[in-house]
Amino acid sequence: MEAAKEGECSLKSDRLFQLLYLLLEKGTATAPEIARTLDVSVRTVYRDVEALSFAGVPLYASAGKGGGISLAAGYSLNKALLSDAEQNQILFAIQSLRATDRAVDGLLAKLGGIFKKQSVNWIEVDFSRWGLGETDHRRFDIIRNAILEKRVLEVLYCGASGQTTRRKIKPFKLIFKDKNWYLQAFCLHAEDYRLFKMGRIMELSLCSETFEDTFEDAPPIEMPSPPAPQPVTATLRFTPAVAFRVFDEFDRRSVEPQADGTLLVNAPFPLDSWAIGYLLTFGTEIEVLQPPALRAKIADLSKKIYEHHKT
Repeated sequence: MEAAKEGECSLKSDRLFQLLYLLLEKGTATAPEIARTLDVSVRTVYRDVEALSFAGVPLYASAGKGGGISLAAGYSLNKALLSDAEQNQILFAIQSLRATDRAVDGLLAKLGGIFKKQSVNWIEVDFSRWGLGETDHRRFDIIRNAILEKRVLEVLYCGASGQTTRRKIKPFKLIFKDKNWYLQAFCLHAEDYRLFKMGRIMELSLCSETFEDTFEDAPPIEMPSPPAPQPVTATLRFTPAVAFRVFDEFDRRSVEPQADGTLLVNAPFPLDSWAIGYLLTFGTEIEVLQPPALRAKIADLSKKIYEHHKT
């Protein structure tokens, strides 16, 4: 019985908060409008309005055309309507905005004062590249402003073929996926949606042109990729000098430390140029034991690299 009462109180508290948020957003709303939005009866709406009034929320009702239930001008959210956990969630969520280079310290200080909580700097995320922080932050500033202000961007972009083209785009979404940033936009050059890899945008600048597009017909960000070759299980031996990379880049369960300090790894690899190029980044700190086909491909490419550079 007590658990049921607690559940009812929680539901009512959530509904009161939704009602208050609705009025903060809309300014004024009629009881039937609120009832439809919250999926309750008009009678319940009036009871909730009365409960908020008793709690000290300055609500008032006006009759006639354009009338309804309103909040007094200048009202701000009372911290008492948020639980301790909800207050923490708000502070933590705002802290995470630092990852997008947003200046949130002032907002955190204000909310910390309202909630009477000391802001705990528990997370720091920086998506900029090593040594290029200032450059990346400036680029993100330009793109953020373009998206929020709906302004056209002019970019010089290097495509997968290596060819660079200058084009104008309508940007609308930044995407972080698989360790890389992408900009989704409508390309005026191609007259279609495109996904631009941030590292390949060589130049960008804000244009004076604006747009009103909502991009409701934008395709999903999952782009079709060609089928990958069937992987084979490779047996690799690494020297201790690259142990840090082995533990960074391979599943810990596939790594077997040996008595002589070397590391034995069994992992699936496709027999393609990517796998060969990746394994070559270990130089002479790796030995491919199996399969023979992968070992032969690496030896063949290594020989070609040597022939190419020996003169």
